[in-house]
Amino acid sequence: MIRKCYPGGKVKAFNISYDDGVIQDIRFVELLNRYGLKGTFNLNYGLLRSGFTWQHECGMTVRRIPEEEINRVYEGHEIASHSFTHPYFDSMSETEILKELGADKFFLERLSGREVAGYATPFYYYSELMADCVRHCGFEYARISEESNDYSVPEDFYRWRGSKFHWDEDLEDFVREFLETRQELALCQLVGHSYDLDVMNLWDTMEHICRWVSDSGEVWAATHVEIVRYLKAMNRVRITDREISNESSAELWFAVDGKILSLQPGEKITLP
Repeated sequence: MIRKCYPGGKVKAFNISYDDGVIQDIRFVELLNRYGLKGTFNLNYGLLRSGFTWQHECGMTVRRIPEEEINRVYEGHEIASHSFTHPYFDSMSETEILKELGADKFFLERLSGREVAGYATPFYYYSELMADCVRHCGFEYARISEESNDYSVPEDFYRWRGSKFHWDEDLEDFVREFLETRQELALCQLVGHSYDLDVMNLWDTMEHICRWVSDSGEVWAATHVEIVRYLKAMNRVRITDREISNESSAELWFAVDGKILSLQPGEKITLP
């Protein structure tokens, strides 16, 4: 029996994708680092640069992380785009959309000194035009504002649904079931904002989840783009009754009759 695995022979992957680049991210990154987990943080350069704030309905002022702190705060984690100014895209032209996406990618890359390969859409609007613009700007995936409520790998990386919003009442049960599932290439991505943890008093819940995932021993903790690139490589593998052939440029992992093995780029093995 052949089962596809994640790097190191891990059977599951886990990521947390948080939007807006707010000051609560500082505490949240510390939490992720404590448990050896990886986050993807989706930023709006235009709002970071201007120091934009807004008043949450609970009375809390939501503040962005200062521009000069971005590299320090997100070291070891992924920085992705969330558009330049967090607009409503439903009434915007193709030219306006491209400007929003392209500017955010350009200035975040200039600020961070690293590639910005991912995009998370603000609000709930997403369309074929949006997907085309995301591709045109050179992003490798687009996380939309919908949840899958399962542990499956999205078929379309430009309509990527996170697994679960972290404010859902069944969040802890969902993660427990993820840690118990035997589904091949199981994936759990939690989505939200770190300011929600203050507003909804979720800090203890998220720490419990981080501890469970870290302690499981079966989970690959990865950034969103790391997961996307690995899955794209896995899509290039050729498996027959007689052999496994890695036709990608990445090392890939498998369990063959319970034995963990890896294949280097271009390598193939004959099955007994």
